[in-house]
Amino acid sequence: MAVPRQYRRLFTPERIYMGALGLSGCAALVSVGLPPTERGELAASIASATLGAAIGGLSVDTFLLSRPGGWVFGRGPRWILSLLVGCLILSAAAATLLTALAGIGSYWVGMGAACALTVFNAFASLALRIKKFLFVYSMRALTGATLVGAYALLYATDRRDGGTWSVAWFGVQSFAGIVLSAVVLSWAWRARTARTSGVTAAEFRTDLTAMGKLHIGVCAQMLTYRLDQILVARFAGSGPLGVYALAVAALEFAQAGAVVRAQRILVDRDREDTTPDRTGLILRAALPVAVAAVAGLGVLGFIRPEYNDAWLYGLLLIPGAMAVAAGKTWSALLLKLRGEQATTVVALTAMCVAVALYFVLIPAAGAYGAAVASSGAYLVYAVRTRLSLRQAPAPLLTQRVM
Repeated sequence: MAVPRQYRRLFTPERIYMGALGLSGCAALVSVGLPPTERGELAASIASATLGAAIGGLSVDTFLLSRPGGWVFGRGPRWILSLLVGCLILSAAAATLLTALAGIGSYWVGMGAACALTVFNAFASLALRIKKFLFVYSMRALTGATLVGAYALLYATDRRDGGTWSVAWFGVQSFAGIVLSAVVLSWAWRARTARTSGVTAAEFRTDLTAMGKLHIGVCAQMLTYRLDQILVARFAGSGPLGVYALAVAALEFAQAGAVVRAQRILVDRDREDTTPDRTGLILRAALPVAVAAVAGLGVLGFIRPEYNDAWLYGLLLIPGAMAVAAGKTWSALLLKLRGEQATTVVALTAMCVAVALYFVLIPAAGAYGAAVASSGAYLVYAVRTRLSLRQAPAPLLTQRVM
């Protein structure tokens, strides 16, 4: 039976994605039941796994999402699975090195979760490539709901150590990766097409070249976004990291609209019609969310005094959150109009600024320095992306950014 139109409007991809973020936020809120030092251990494992998947995953998720229509079936399952296996090995290795750098967190949780995230992201990109937005975002929402339940159970049973909660987080990510990959593989099996020849050497080189160019930029972006937490763990310790990571998670709510917009732009990359720039609308929607997140952190600090600094970190992160909201959409447009090299140059510029600021401000000012450095680096990223986008010869650029 068809779903009535008024109900379909209630379950748009944007709203489902916001719901998924909301559930992730609930998980973060439940995690404040941990003391800051224990929450710092949990945050360190998450940061090492997330950044490890970004560095070792070779940006296979963005690469698959940006391929032209029919590319996946044209290459065949053997080539796609070979890429994925290589990414899993590198992700585990990268997570191990990052855990060692942080000096906090579980090595095996970091390695396993990095692999789980790589699998989830890769198969989510394949689903998004055929415009299964509702399915992918619903899976993210289910993951968030499961994580909330797992954390709540641990809290209720008085198991309040960061190591145990890290294992629970790892288990949920693994479950999500297995379910998503199984569903996408079943779709691929039903829609399989015959191919008369394997991947040629020229196709192989083309794929690796495009992936390499894209990965340098995406890796640079992720270092800009997550290296601060690794260095806060190293230089300030698990307690400040636990509070700072909470503020970062709260401000990520403001980026939901930009993430969905960027993914839609990449999915339609092979279309030649003009793509309107709606950055102004995204920013006007993001700012109230960011302010509300900081206010919520203030209330939390009143209830749990050990988290009292979280709202100050959030306040310092607001300019960066707005810059990321604009930069994500501009970056996707830049990739569509000028290719991987243009986005890579921008990302490397922002990363150089970020690393310099992180290594100067974090040892000197701890998590406060991290918040200031992050906002500064994100602003550089957004401005540099916009300037590069203006050089693209497309009708898009004649439209005013509000």
